[in-house]
Amino acid sequence: MSARTIPLFLLLFGLSLTLACPATDDDDSADDDDGDDDDGEPITWFEFEDEAPWYSCLDDEVAEEATVVRVFDQAYQWFGDENHRSVQSTVDLPQGNFSQVGLRLELECPDEGSCDHWDRWGSVGLVLNPGDPEEDWEKLELARHVTPYRMGMCQFIDVTPVAALLKGTQTLTSFIDTWVGPGHSDGAGWYVTVDLVYYPGPGGQADEVVNIWGTKNITVGEIEDDVDVNSQVDPTAVAVPVDATRVEAHLTTTGHSFGNAFNCAEFCELRQDVIVNGTVFSVNPWRDDCADNPVSPQWGTWEYNRNGWCPGAVAVGQRIDVTEAIELGGDNVFDFDIRLTSGAEYNNTTPVDLLPYEIVALRIYVYR
Repeated sequence: MSARTIPLFLLLFGLSLTLACPATDDDDSADDDDGDDDDGEPITWFEFEDEAPWYSCLDDEVAEEATVVRVFDQAYQWFGDENHRSVQSTVDLPQGNFSQVGLRLELECPDEGSCDHWDRWGSVGLVLNPGDPEEDWEKLELARHVTPYRMGMCQFIDVTPVAALLKGTQTLTSFIDTWVGPGHSDGAGWYVTVDLVYYPGPGGQADEVVNIWGTKNITVGEIEDDVDVNSQVDPTAVAVPVDATRVEAHLTTTGHSFGNAFNCAEFCELRQDVIVNGTVFSVNPWRDDCADNPVSPQWGTWEYNRNGWCPGAVAVGQRIDVTEAIELGGDNVFDFDIRLTSGAEYNNTTPVDLLPYEIVALRIYVYR
């Protein structure tokens, strides 16, 4: 897949994009060592949070000074005799400092038939070690989403903290957990378009990014010592420099499966605990606003509230300021747990065939 880099206002008028050449880059840290001057305060070109929690695409409001790289151009994702649930693209990304970087994700129905009839989880990721065999790739998740029932969507989210990684030649992936394709009675799959939008100005990215989990499946509700949440999570030591001024944990979780005790993990509230050097930081990602989704009217149960997601929406997760628990100049132990909102351990007393589970992404941002 070739990269295409143009000012965004030209893209809006459908002009041709300039092809770029592929290469490789194995860097998995976010130190800004390219020598560019990033003094000064970052410029706010686009107020991403004004569009929260739906982050609808508003291309006519994006500044003309922005530069776009098209990562996937209506990539056809489907499953059948061939498996295109996961696709990849090597792209040439701009160097330099950027005040903001946005990711635009668009899903469209294929020409060959309708969109997938079901809500499927998906993920756009950055490969941190593209020189390794594909089965050994480590991915940093840029966007988690769940497809709408039988219709398209377009959303625009902020990925500025990881901007230092989005430079040079990189490999990105798109995955959709679809099980349909051409000729299937439940739809033909999806066309997927992904753009990275670069806004010029003093750097707004984190100085270091530590990827703990790109996406990790964690079964919940089993309480025996060898299968509980604790047994599935290894604490991770993260070195934080002495001159760090802020440390954030970026946690994204979505719950899946239902019919278990409390209808977990899709339709139950579960507390997420990021534990730093023994200090617990808790968040509840429950979405109680799915019926307000502007990507509507969908088919299915799109109006039902869910654990961390809604059909037809990006799950941006929570950025948790953990600075108060950090020991500067040394290793800091990050751990994770999933509990009921009361703090009690969830015991799945009425399991169904598909045990309840969460898909978890966790990374650490260090700012100096």
